[in-house]
Amino acid sequence: MRRVFAIVILCAIAVALSLNVPIDSSHASSHREAPLITGDPLADNTDLYAFRSTESGREGFVTLIANYIPDQSPAGGPHFFRFDDTVLYEINIDNTGDGVQDISYQFQFTNQIRNPDTVLGMAAPNEALQGRGGIDPLITSLRDPDYNEVQTYSVTRVDQRTGNRGKVLGQGLITPPSNIGSRTTPNYEALAQEAIYNLLNGGRVFVGQRDEGFYIDVAGVFDTLKLDSIKDTGGKDGLAGKNVSSIAIEIPIQDLTRNGRAPTDPTAQEAVIGVWATASRRSMSVLGAQGGRREPRSGEFVQVSRLGNPLVNEVVIPLRMKDAFNGLAPKDDAVAAPFVLDPQLPKLLKAVFKIDIPSAPRNDLVAIFATGIKAGSVPNAPTFNTFLSDGMPHEMMRLNVAIPPSAKPNRLGLLGGDPAGHPNGRRVGDDVVDIALRAMAGGTPFTPATNKAPNNLLGDGVSGNDVPYLNRFPYLGTPHSGNP
Repeated sequence: MRRVFAIVILCAIAVALSLNVPIDSSHASSHREAPLITGDPLADNTDLYAFRSTESGREGFVTLIANYIPDQSPAGGPHFFRFDDTVLYEINIDNTGDGVQDISYQFQFTNQIRNPDTVLGMAAPNEALQGRGGIDPLITSLRDPDYNEVQTYSVTRVDQRTGNRGKVLGQGLITPPSNIGSRTTPNYEALAQEAIYNLLNGGRVFVGQRDEGFYIDVAGVFDTLKLDSIKDTGGKDGLAGKNVSSIAIEIPIQDLTRNGRAPTDPTAQEAVIGVWATASRRSMSVLGAQGGRREPRSGEFVQVSRLGNPLVNEVVIPLRMKDAFNGLAPKDDAVAAPFVLDPQLPKLLKAVFKIDIPSAPRNDLVAIFATGIKAGSVPNAPTFNTFLSDGMPHEMMRLNVAIPPSAKPNRLGLLGGDPAGHPNGRRVGDDVVDIALRAMAGGTPFTPATNKAPNNLLGDGVSGNDVPYLNRFPYLGTPHSGNP
């Protein structure tokens, strides 16, 4: 397996070099979006969320959620799902617009097996085996001895501007087990609440399994847009019933901005931050001589997965560059600019749905994905600013932290008249598939000539998640039980 990972990394570097793309060794998208990452699910970014916290009393915070390990079957035992203790997971912040992270929140994991002699995996009835109790219920707390495969992690803030190479905000924090079933994890949400930790900066963190909150007609979209419905309903959520592994962190607003303050003017430059998540592996590894035992890795971390805005690598970046894009930092995104200026997906939409589309160059898409949206540039839209750029394209999710949460959130975000939603960050309920389809078709105020039916009504027929979201941190819903 380690040899496979080394080959994966070397292949990614070779692809990037063949395209004259520089590799940033200090950093390395979404749901199996690139050929190489399909073979490395523990490092695969699936979704990224960034929004102002809506929980009562947390108005001064931003919530960032990075999901990994796609398509989790709830019954995927006996070892179920854990983060990889050899991967560096990061959530990165650019608050100056140069595509370089000014702040990073790093997560690294440590695994422990309490009873290696059990025939089971993540859960084992240790109390019963030692003659001190029965087996109902099993895991009732994070420190329950029946929780057999325990994972802990550390959270470190790295501030590039001040040279602070690592301020540990929390360490030895325990992740909950997967939601194994009614006997083993009879009150899963209580375990999840126990796994919410206060950090030294006043924020909070949660790491563990959650419901897959991204809703999409996967089969219809990737069957060359053969959707059951192109309206709000009538489609099939292909990710219903699935789980993911989430890293959720709540951070004081002033900890993220360039001037260290919480801005109130939504048109101010310092109100906008750029966010992306990554996963990185060591450049070299060695197989142990005894039974494939893990040995320490060596070499620098190399970025193997990256995610900013949803669906960019899937439906904007061409196949020959998908692996390289996963290794790029936003500062190097000029190499991908031609594919945003003249993407293929709108041409497919035109062929399938017989619609008019805007002509290239698609500067509207550049604004949405690569530079941010300048205040006043969207006709007949609310005052809105997510512009953050030094004049070059940098694909990352932009969030205006001065725009307060909406009292009545609209799943279509700005297209629904709600500037607190996507493409101003992304809330857990935002319908990013419908938003992306309409943007690609030119069904937005950016392109008045094509902002008409059906371009501005396109959708995948799925307008909501199969599991309710929480109204509190970590916001994503309770994961599906493997044996309810």
